[in-house]
Amino acid sequence: MNTLKFFIAVVLTFFLSSCATKYVTPGSSVNISELADEDISKILSNKPTAEFPVNIAIARIQSPVYTNWKHQRPMYYQPESNFSMVLTRDVEEDEAFKKLNDLDRVNQASPFNRLLLPYNYKSIKDLRLAAAKMKAEMLLVYTFDTEFIIDTKNYGPQNVFALGYLKNKDVKVVTTASAAIFDVQTEYLYGLAEATAKESKKSNAWKKQDEVDALRINTEKEAFKGLVTEIERIWGDLKNEYARK
Repeated sequence: MNTLKFFIAVVLTFFLSSCATKYVTPGSSVNISELADEDISKILSNKPTAEFPVNIAIARIQSPVYTNWKHQRPMYYQPESNFSMVLTRDVEEDEAFKKLNDLDRVNQASPFNRLLLPYNYKSIKDLRLAAAKMKAEMLLVYTFDTEFIIDTKNYGPQNVFALGYLKNKDVKVVTTASAAIFDVQTEYLYGLAEATAKESKKSNAWKKQDEVDALRINTEKEAFKGLVTEIERIWGDLKNEYARK
């Protein structure tokens, strides 16, 4: 009898601990268009000024106080800002920046440095000022939008679910990576790029948050890879239209 009680207690403890283990979905993306100058007449009058070959400053931005499971502390942001900056980079991102460096008529493509960020930023204009300090003629801004779908329920940004709930569930993660290329001097929009990646998996009583987060990481890597390919594609048209002979 004592052995049976001990066995039941162990099983119950395991079940409760599994249910108590939580996973928090990542923060949301940023609608880049909302960060642009609100004066419509000014936007329409913006002109391209970049002279080729160009230097490109690169910034990844997310929603204010963005976090994900891998980086649970808020990313670099300022109080009352409209977005946060993600300054930590994966190997895939560094390799992608090398690809952008190799594009025709690109002199250098460099991610932002923490030391060059403005004290307070709320719009694309503030990032353009930081890009100007880098002697960049263009600013490339990108963001990730990742959502979890468990069976038919969609879990939005910074939502919480228990891993015990994932037993024998269909888990799908969808990530869309979006980018915009601006003129540093005038905020003229040269082009937009976007790519989406999906991955599905049948959960098997996952016990660790890392097992769930691996799906997020994989889809974000694939979406970013597709985004870089799309940027390479539109760069040819952009260069042909704006490069001065």
